[in-house]
Amino acid sequence: MIRQLLAILVLALAMALGTAWIGWWAVPVFGAVWGVARYGAYPTATAALGGALAWVVLLAITALRGPAGETSRMLGSAMAVPGWVPLLLAVLFPAALSGAAARLAHGIVPMLESGAGAGPAPGGDAEEES
Repeated sequence: MIRQLLAILVLALAMALGTAWIGWWAVPVFGAVWGVARYGAYPTATAALGGALAWVVLLAITALRGPAGETSRMLGSAMAVPGWVPLLLAVLFPAALSGAAARLAHGIVPMLESGAGAGPAPGGDAEEES
């Protein structure tokens, strides 16, 4: 249990640093890598949790630097929703991205290992015409 929590924290740290240095698309990249590396250990849920945790930390750092709460209220007002909705969406977005990428990668690995979905090699199994 402790090992799993530490792994999620390391994933969240990697996603947060990747987002800060590279951009938001680092989240699904790390999620996909996680889905391949954590075969059989709930990769979808743990990747989603890591993504959400990473962006909670990034939002907290942003809130320390400026008026994130006021910005969220203004954005919520423009969207005709409460001010907490944009913050919730900002946490659900990376969770969905990383969870989906982990699930996709986790599902593709067994197919690639077994060769499923691969057609015959060109010139390999095809019958020759006489």
